[in-house]
Amino acid sequence: MRDDTLAQYLQASGLHHYYTQHPLFDTLMFKLFWDAGRALFGTPLAGQAVYTVAQTAALAVGSALMMCYICKIGTPRWLRMLSLIYLATSYVVVGSISTMGKDSLHAVFFLPLAVIFAEVCRTKGAVLRRIPVAVVFIVLMFAAIASKRTALLIVLCAGIGMIAVCTGRSQSAVSRWLSNRFRAFTCFAIAIIAAQSIWSPMAAAATQANHSPGREVWGLITQPVAQVAHDEPSVISPSQSNHLNAIMDLDKAAANIEPQRTNETFATLYTESKLGHPAPTTSQKIAAIATWVQLGAANPGEYVKAYAGVMRGWWDPLRNFAYPTDSDYLFTPGYLKQWASYLPAEAGSAQRLSEIKRDLSPLMGTSNKPQWKHKTLLSIHRWVRDKNPLTAMALYVTWIPVVLGIVLVMQAIRRKKCTQSEAAAVAGFMPTQALAAYGLLAFTVLSLYASPEALFWYPIPVYFTLPLFVAAAFTLREAVQY
Repeated sequence: MRDDTLAQYLQASGLHHYYTQHPLFDTLMFKLFWDAGRALFGTPLAGQAVYTVAQTAALAVGSALMMCYICKIGTPRWLRMLSLIYLATSYVVVGSISTMGKDSLHAVFFLPLAVIFAEVCRTKGAVLRRIPVAVVFIVLMFAAIASKRTALLIVLCAGIGMIAVCTGRSQSAVSRWLSNRFRAFTCFAIAIIAAQSIWSPMAAAATQANHSPGREVWGLITQPVAQVAHDEPSVISPSQSNHLNAIMDLDKAAANIEPQRTNETFATLYTESKLGHPAPTTSQKIAAIATWVQLGAANPGEYVKAYAGVMRGWWDPLRNFAYPTDSDYLFTPGYLKQWASYLPAEAGSAQRLSEIKRDLSPLMGTSNKPQWKHKTLLSIHRWVRDKNPLTAMALYVTWIPVVLGIVLVMQAIRRKKCTQSEAAAVAGFMPTQALAAYGLLAFTVLSLYASPEALFWYPIPVYFTLPLFVAAAFTLREAVQY
């Protein structure tokens, strides 16, 4: 499990009330397996094991679908073999499969969604004339949006490019009036409405979940101003300080700032009325954003320092990572103190710590392995962390996508028009179609750069879908002139 999953376990087990910081879709999905494990085998760990098997199977099916698709569109044989080896042996892919977390669950839906998304771009939306394909597209899009908070913005932004390349209409007398663009737009509208206007309020009402304000994106503002306040407090004028203090505790943010993440600074935001400080108004937020711009123009070095620290894991190829090999790291004294804070405050800290140990004991013990397994895992861990460039997130999140983007943009600039009959006869992508499909990857990467820290769980969907977008760049149609 990852740390957020344990917070979801506390909700699913009734130890803490539900809240919307983590998608309720994921929390309730995990609860289904934990409850099944308790009911059938007497322990939630059994349900977790069943979930791992189910997730492994789902990701394998999704990967197989992607491999069949890149074969269908005419990807060179050497790239197909390289993609197969990557999916079967790459640490960033294989190491994530056994993780019970919202990012790996999101990848289960995002992977087949990306395949259909690419096919919609390649066929200019014609594939959506097939009702089963359109229905699956809607269901996958709904699940992707419901399982990840940032997915809505990713789908909206990438969807603009996808809808833009959808042209033509059916020649059938029944559906001739439905253009491919209209079909694509309708699929998007249905999925978004189902996820945001039907599922989200219904799930929140059914669980009586507390609404968690979305503060993470504000870290892009709180982190650099806190950096300036920490390093060069004298450059902030009294009026600028007043504008910032209207939405956050600037002094506290400057004192608690951590270079590698924004959590400590956006945690000082005033999201609701408190004693002695009302909730900030829209005009106060606008004034604070204007102050952020002013300070950035006057102190660009401090802003670069602040952003580079938070985003370093995304762009630095020398910074790698290793997945945990069990869940017992979540039960160290520091983490237990954190989980104990979820219990009612009426009890003393010692009592809460004792209670949380008892409540979480069914999940403990996953590190109890035979000695040979410990040695094997330790050797893998050392190999992964020993300056191994293949386990650097930057390679998959930044450098490969950047190179792909440059290639596709150059191809799109150089492209020439081809006739409709010629386009239909070729299996690959036109450059503009490949660029539209690439938008799904590009906006996913941008969402990572906007995240509060470079955490290795976040890019799991990118790791799985990267072969698809690479294949699109290697199956471009030759430009044909009239």
